Amino acid sequence: MSTLLSIVQRFCKRSGVPSPATVTGSSDKQILQIMSLLEEEGEDLSSRHDWQSLTIEETHTTTAAEDQGDIDDIAPFGFRYIRNNTIWDRTDQLPVIGPMSGQEWQALKAVAVSGPRFQFRFRGNHLLVNPVPTAGHTWAFEYQSKNWILDTNGTTTKSEFSADTDTLLLPDSLVMMGLRWRWLREKGLSYAELFNTYEVQVKDAMGRDGGKRRLYTDGNGQEIKPGIFVPNGNWTVP
Repeated sequence: MSTLLSIVQRFCKRSGVPSPATVTGSSDKQILQIMSLLEEEGEDLSSRHDWQSLTIEETHTTTAAEDQGDIDDIAPFGFRYIRNNTIWDRTDQLPVIGPMSGQEWQALKAVAVSGPRFQFRFRGNHLLVNPVPTAGHTWAFEYQSKNWILDTNGTTTKSEFSADTDTLLLPDSLVMMGLRWRWLREKGLSYAELFNTYEVQVKDAMGRDGGKRRLYTDGNGQEIKPGIFVPNGNWTVP
């Protein structure tokens, strides 16, 4: 993975700008502008797709309350949004239904329906659940993180640079191309052709990211159903 410094140095060499020895410690307005544009590109690109590199699995132990707490505390690594249909109660081995709309939630509260399946919604950044779950259930889900930068310590993620040795969790080539057209736009230069090429590359990368399932036009093969599983290959016949 490329570091902040290496990305900026490559960009400067390509753009005819003096290459810096440092970025975060620089007082050069042009270098600081490049870093800001790079952060702008990362923020935008990270929000356009469910990038597998920014997908995080989280587990939550339920409390006996409708309000399970602030989602930023439950999912602390740059929570952006929960992946649809990924919340499961692993204790009961059942999916948790949602997110519910405000209208659905208020209707549910008005008629005082209790169960049998848990349903959830977000309000005020808090995770609300109906009916009130039993304390101690393990819920698991996947969410998208807005933290597209890996700190120099190799574990902490973040959305803004703080060191030259910070690395990117998004494809380097896309970030570089995005930086290039943003730089041209900022300088009042023509960037349309580069932007169009960038958009094609982004769509191509999103299409390949994480791999894709085989599609069946007859509807078969898409769903795991109860039955006897027979693995491919050879097996002993009694």
